[in-house]
Amino acid sequence: MGYNVHLVKRAKGSEVDSRFSREEWDRLHASRSLPDWLYFEDGAITVKSPTREQVVELASLAHAHGWSVRGDDGETYGRDGAPIPEVSPRPGFFDTALRPLRELLARRSIRRSMQGVVCPFQVGDPVRTTLRTGGVVIAVDAAANHGLGSIKVRFSDGTVIGGFFVGHDFRKED
Repeated sequence: MGYNVHLVKRAKGSEVDSRFSREEWDRLHASRSLPDWLYFEDGAITVKSPTREQVVELASLAHAHGWSVRGDDGETYGRDGAPIPEVSPRPGFFDTALRPLRELLARRSIRRSMQGVVCPFQVGDPVRTTLRTGGVVIAVDAAANHGLGSIKVRFSDGTVIGGFFVGHDFRKED
């Protein structure tokens, strides 16, 4: 299965508006303004597995008609046939200024939700997981992970596995 590139009319609010009609295709094809390697299917004028030269020619054709060129992954191509990189929006002033406050409030919320939660293990306790046995608790830190706590267990093969106080897979071994 190849990668396709499509001509797209300027959308006026819906995908239906960006489709070509059979009449438009016939008119363009009759005017001989379309290369032979283009085909029409379900309202799309497409080239399958295009070469670089074909993309450049398609981009030139699209620009001349006020259309755009779009690939199967949704990327668009510029007038020169090169993909136009997506621009990720930069955070605004207020988003940037309020980030530390949001993080502080999130940490406080976690601490509040963890009040009264006690680690069920102490250093030295023998523990196991669903898939491993023979572990020993080597560290317990109630303040770690922004208040979620942490547990570290060393197994007989030297592997160390960690977890939170809540949602871990450790159980005391008998």
